[in-house]
Amino acid sequence: MADSGEGTFILKPDDLARLAPSPAAMGHYLVAGEIGAEQRIRIDAAGVTIGRATGCDLLLTAADISRRHCRIEIEDDWAVLTDLGSSNGTFVNDAPVVGPMRLRNGARLRLGTVSLKYERRDPYEVEAEGALGRDIQRAVEYARAILPAPIENGPVRADWYFAPCTKLGGDMFGYQFLDDGCFAGFLLDVAGHGIGAAMHAVAVGNTVRRRALPGADLRDPAAVAAGLNALFQMEDHHGLMLTLWCWAYDVGPRLLRFCCAGHHPSLLVVPGQASPLPLGGRNPAIGMLAARQWPVEQVTIPPGSRLYVFSDGAFDLVGADGGRWGPDDVAGLVAEGPAAGVPEPERLYGAVRSAAPPGPLADDFSAVVIAFD
Repeated sequence: MADSGEGTFILKPDDLARLAPSPAAMGHYLVAGEIGAEQRIRIDAAGVTIGRATGCDLLLTAADISRRHCRIEIEDDWAVLTDLGSSNGTFVNDAPVVGPMRLRNGARLRLGTVSLKYERRDPYEVEAEGALGRDIQRAVEYARAILPAPIENGPVRADWYFAPCTKLGGDMFGYQFLDDGCFAGFLLDVAGHGIGAAMHAVAVGNTVRRRALPGADLRDPAAVAAGLNALFQMEDHHGLMLTLWCWAYDVGPRLLRFCCAGHHPSLLVVPGQASPLPLGGRNPAIGMLAARQWPVEQVTIPPGSRLYVFSDGAFDLVGADGGRWGPDDVAGLVAEGPAAGVPEPERLYGAVRSAAPPGPLADDFSAVVIAFD
């Protein structure tokens, strides 16, 4: 159809063929690493030799990789893989390579314990994807940069461990001394994972840590919950809701006031008591109801106590026995107490990681541990 003069036209099949990338314009790539942290290596006309020797184009250091393990060359615009007499063999889609083999897009390569993937892609598409990956990495770095520094000395000491289940997580936490006598903080968990949840978590977390809640004093945990609920209603934020556990600790009277909005209880370990004390109960999450007031609870903190505030990534898993974990399982880990030479939040994460199946945890893991003199 000819141009009508109004900007509408229809492409003929011959036109579509000319606009499509030609085979020669497509690139050949090897992809290494897990999703979200993968590296993509382009195979040019000179080909690539893979092995453990320093002269190889792609150097792999695993012990079961031969010095010159295999080679990929470009022949008639095909990527052709040849095993170079390796000790442990080269496999494509679990089939051993016994001679030169043409690789099809998406082929899975296995060299000893090392896994690679072959891709045939438009270089412009790859570059755009790389730019997006770099932007995401900058977002990851920013999200981590606004997390608080550990506090190692004073009447209150604080440390944390954060491990998102994807590159960007929906957890956020913070703490600060409002003055010499009041230590306040929060941990929030946005429903969902990925970029959207992470952006929302950062926005909400920044609002709290910068004391930007209209009319809300961080000394009043209920005011923090109500203020966030007013600003971050689900219908105004793409259906995102969040849970919150926030606190304010008055150092002089040793009084901890806290508010739990849709979050599971935190755990208080008191010297001389065998089991941690759960603090908080189920209340509506932030963003679900237009107007809501949350109760404030309080507890006097005995000397030498520790408070554990954590996201549900600490127990959102199926254990080695096939049973689903819950907060009681985390309480059991907390009751074991600190290990020499290991920061307590890191010990807790290591125990959860050991109990979970291989691979990333099912949800973001965040744990803040506060020790009181």
